[in-house]
Amino acid sequence: MRHQKKYLFFCTSMLTLAMTSQASAAVVSISNDHVSGSRSDIKKRSAKVGYVTPHTKKNALPVGKGEEVLVSTQRAAFGQGRMQHVGVSTTHISAETLTRHQVTDVKGLMNLAPNLTIQPQGGSSNVNFSLRGVGLKDFTSNNTPSVMTYVDDVALPIGFMAGSAIYDLAGVDVVTGPVGFSHGQTVTAGEINIHTADPTKTFHYGGSEDLATYARSITNVYASGPITHNLQYRIAGYTQQGGGFQTNRYTGQSLGNANKGGLRGKLAWQPDEKTNIVVSANWMQDNSEAIGAYNVLDNVKHTPTYTNNLQTAWGFRPDFLKLIGKSGTKKPSYNNTFWGATVNMTRDLGFAQLASISSYQQMYVHNLMDLDATPYAIYDDQINTNANMFSQELRLSSQNQSSRFQWAAGMYYDRTQMKSSFFNDYTDSGSRPYVQRTSYKQDQQAFSQYGRIRFAATSKLHLIAGISHESDDRSLHDMRTKRYNTAIYTTHFDNLYPQRGALTNQFAGMGGIEYQVLDNFMLYGNIRKGFKPGGFTANNTVIASQLNPTKPESLLAYEVGFKSDFFHHKLRVNTDAFWYNYHGQQILGLNVVPNYGVVGQYVNIPKSQIWGVEMEIDASPIKNFLLHQHIGYERGVYKNFNSIDSAAVTAHYQKTGVYEAFYQSYSGTDSGIPKLTLEGSASYKIILSRNWNLTPYIDYSYRGSQLDVPGNNIYRLPAYFLMDMGMTFAPTSKKWSLSVYSTNILDRHYDMTRDIGLNGFYGIPGTPRMVGGRFSIDL
Repeated sequence: MRHQKKYLFFCTSMLTLAMTSQASAAVVSISNDHVSGSRSDIKKRSAKVGYVTPHTKKNALPVGKGEEVLVSTQRAAFGQGRMQHVGVSTTHISAETLTRHQVTDVKGLMNLAPNLTIQPQGGSSNVNFSLRGVGLKDFTSNNTPSVMTYVDDVALPIGFMAGSAIYDLAGVDVVTGPVGFSHGQTVTAGEINIHTADPTKTFHYGGSEDLATYARSITNVYASGPITHNLQYRIAGYTQQGGGFQTNRYTGQSLGNANKGGLRGKLAWQPDEKTNIVVSANWMQDNSEAIGAYNVLDNVKHTPTYTNNLQTAWGFRPDFLKLIGKSGTKKPSYNNTFWGATVNMTRDLGFAQLASISSYQQMYVHNLMDLDATPYAIYDDQINTNANMFSQELRLSSQNQSSRFQWAAGMYYDRTQMKSSFFNDYTDSGSRPYVQRTSYKQDQQAFSQYGRIRFAATSKLHLIAGISHESDDRSLHDMRTKRYNTAIYTTHFDNLYPQRGALTNQFAGMGGIEYQVLDNFMLYGNIRKGFKPGGFTANNTVIASQLNPTKPESLLAYEVGFKSDFFHHKLRVNTDAFWYNYHGQQILGLNVVPNYGVVGQYVNIPKSQIWGVEMEIDASPIKNFLLHQHIGYERGVYKNFNSIDSAAVTAHYQKTGVYEAFYQSYSGTDSGIPKLTLEGSASYKIILSRNWNLTPYIDYSYRGSQLDVPGNNIYRLPAYFLMDMGMTFAPTSKKWSLSVYSTNILDRHYDMTRDIGLNGFYGIPGTPRMVGGRFSIDL
C-alpha cells in the first residue's frame, strides 16, 4: 500500500506539473507506421501531418478534426518532437552526437542508448547485439539476430554485415521490444535503424579530418546536389587508419591499426510529382589488423599473468598459415569486402502510398585471430565466410493523415546464401594436438506478411493493433569436419554430416493504447508478442547431435510509459517500464564431447523473465545550455534452466584427464545482464561575438557488470565508467568547425567482452584514452 501511495503521488505530481507548464504542441494524429525511414521520407511525412522538424516555422497547422499543431522553436533543441506523440520507446541519436563520439561502426552505439549491448565476437569483425537483455551471442553469424540492424530500411541479418563501416549519417534510432508489425522482419528484442544522408536539391559539399593519438585518422568527404530539376545525387567516402593501442607483451609490436574505407553513391529521381526513386550503391574494404585478446586465465600453458588488458600476444605456425593461404602473415588481421545496391521507390496512389525496397548485399570475410594470446598454437583461428543476401519489401500505407483510421500492410522476403569454413590450430594445446577445419553451406529464406492499424477513438485516445506472420526455412548442408595430420597427431578424422533443416512458421501480434492527457503529456501502454526463428550451431562440430537445430524463441512483452514536455519545452521527461516473459530463449550454452572437451552449442532456455525501467531527461534551463541523461535499469532471471557447469568440467579434467559432463540447475539464477546503464552529456554554447561561438561539452556513460555464462564468474565483464570532454569553435554560419577532445579521459581500462578459448579465458579490451582534434567543413 505504501508503494501504491508513492506511485499515486508521483503521477499526481507529474500531471500537476504538466498543467502548470504552458504547452505549445497539441495532439498529432500519426500512424507510427515507420519509426525508421530516410531523412527525406521523414521530412515528407512531417510536411503532411505536422511533424516538427528543425526547418518548421512557428505556426499552427491543421491536422485533424479538432486538432492542430503549434510548433515552438524550443522543441528543435531536443529534436524528434514528433516522437513525443508516439507510444513506443525509441532512442534517437543525432548525426552531431555520432560525429562527436567518432561512431564509425555499430559498436560505437553501445554507450549511447540505455540497455543496449553491442560486442565483438571474440577478436573477429562479427558483432553481437542485445537490447533490454534479449540477444544472441552468435559466434558463427549464421542465425537471425534478436536485434535487427537496418541501413536505409534494408535489414542486415548477418553480424559481419551489420558491423561494417557506417558514415555520412543523418541519424540512428534504437527501437525496443518485439517489432515487425509495420515493416521488415519480426524479431524479439528490437531494431537499430541507421539513416544515411540523402541527395539534396541544392549543391552542398564538405568533409572532415579527425586526428588522434595512436596515429589514428578518420576522413569523411561528401558532395550532394542536383543534376537536373528532378534528378539529384550524393557521393560520400570514408577512410580510417591507425589507432592500434595494443602491444605484444613479448616483442613490443603494436596491434590494432585500422586500414579500411568505403564509398556510397545515391541517385534520387522524381519522374513525376507523385514518384520518388532512390538508387544507392555501397562498397567497403577492411584490411585492418584484428583486435587482440589478453588472457584472463590460462589453463593450458600457464603463461605469466597479464599486467593490463592492453597487452596481447600472438604467434602463428608457418604450416598453419600455409594451409589457410596466409603465408607470410605476421599479425592477426582482417580481409573483408562488402558491396551492394538498393532501389527504394515510393509512389503516391492518392488513397495510399506504395513503397518498394529491393536490395542485394554481398560480403567476403576473412578473419585471422590468435585467441589464446600467446606465441603458442593453442587457439589460433581463421574464419572464412562468403555470403549474399537479397531482400524485397512491398508496403502500402494510408495517405490521409487527418483520417481517424490509419493503416499499413506489407510483405517482406529475404534469401541468404552462406558458405563458411573455420580453421583452428590446437597443435600446442596438449588435449587437441591437431589442426581442425569445419566447413558448411547454409541456405535460408523467409517470407513474412504484416499489418497495422491505428484508430483515433477520440481526439486524445488512440487504439493500435498489429499482426505479422513469418515462415523461415533454412538448411545446413555439406557440413564437414576434418583434422589435419601434424607431427604428433596422425589419427584420421574426416566426417561429412547429413543435411539438416529448420522450419519456423509463426504469428506475432501487438495491441496498444495512447492517451494524450494534455497537449504536452501522453500516457501509453502496449502488449507485444514476438518471435525469432530457430537455427544451427555450425562451428567446431565433432558429433552429429551438435547440429540439432534450436527451437524458435518467443517473447511476450508488456510496456507502459509516459512522454512529456514542460516549461515551454525546456524540460523533457520520458519514462517507461517493461516486463518480458521469455520462452525458448536461445543462448550460447555448452556441451561436453567425450575425448574432446567443452564446446559451445546453442540451447533453448524453457522460461526466463526480464523487467526494467528506462528514463530519458532533456533539459535546457537557460539559453544555449543543454543537458541530456539516459537511465536504464533491468533485471533478468532464469526460471527453468539446467546447464553445463564448465568450472566443474575443467576441474575434473585437470584432476583426471577425462572430460565428463557436470550439470547444475540455474533456475532462479540472475541471468547476468548489465543491471544499470547510464548515458549523459552537457554542453553550453558560448557566444563570443556576433560571428563566433565556442561550445565546451562533457559526455559520460556507465555500464554495469555482465555475465554471459551463469555460474562462472571468470566470464564476468566488470562494470566501467567512461568520460569524454571536448570543445568546438565555429562561426555562427556553421560552415566549418574546429574541435579538440579527449575520449575516455580518465583512461579506464575495461573489457568489451569475455569468452572461452579451449580451457583458457580471454578478454577483448576497450579503447584507452585518446586525445585528438577534428576539422569539419560543410558548404
